[in-house]
Amino acid sequence: MKTSPLTASLARGTSRVPAFMLALVACFSLSLSASSCHPPTPAPSADGSVVSTPSGWTDTARTVLDVLAWILPGARAVLNNLLSEPGRTQVGRVLTTTADYASRLRVAVDAYEARGGDRCAAQAAVAGVRASLIELAVVLADNGLALGVPLGRVVDSAAAIVDELMPGCVAQGAQGLDAGADAAWLSAGAQSNAALRSIERGAVGRGVFLRRDLDNLSPPAQSSQSATAH
Repeated sequence: MKTSPLTASLARGTSRVPAFMLALVACFSLSLSASSCHPPTPAPSADGSVVSTPSGWTDTARTVLDVLAWILPGARAVLNNLLSEPGRTQVGRVLTTTADYASRLRVAVDAYEARGGDRCAAQAAVAGVRASLIELAVVLADNGLALGVPLGRVVDSAAAIVDELMPGCVAQGAQGLDAGADAAWLSAGAQSNAALRSIERGAVGRGVFLRRDLDNLSPPAQSSQSATAH
């Protein structure tokens, strides 16, 4: 699953953010071990054994997965209407790649919580989510569009998980990071911020004003979901 080099960055200008996203951002901003973002301890299984071990990074990963479940289809729908070819196809490929990594992340988190699985599989997957979303920012900027605040927050949260798991998973976690840097000092969060700033500078240097259509992405209304279910 190849992507082009991650060489530029996104404008993060201020904009009005839906109330849902404000709450989500507040949760994302807390420490990965903050109890206010954690679900209650799971009940034992029928045989009396505890089937999962709650963890700050898995809670954040679940939140990221929940957001990706609606934000990727939402972004695809908006961008299909805004972009012409070849931009539409290029963006579609990156969104598909991101969804593939999200699926891997869900499997890895499920395995870790159920059986104490390998954290490195989860880190490799979330590193892929992070890298592919920055790649999306690159492709969007090439087509005059900004990544948008909601997707930018997902990048931040994915990077936070990568950094949380990095100490034990340097090889897998280095995906999308600067391979020339000392692995002990790699920071996905710092490199993500630098990459997104670089996109903004690159666009400004080309005299391009990045449209912020994706700032308005929000989850489907509950009423719409209920109507669909019936």
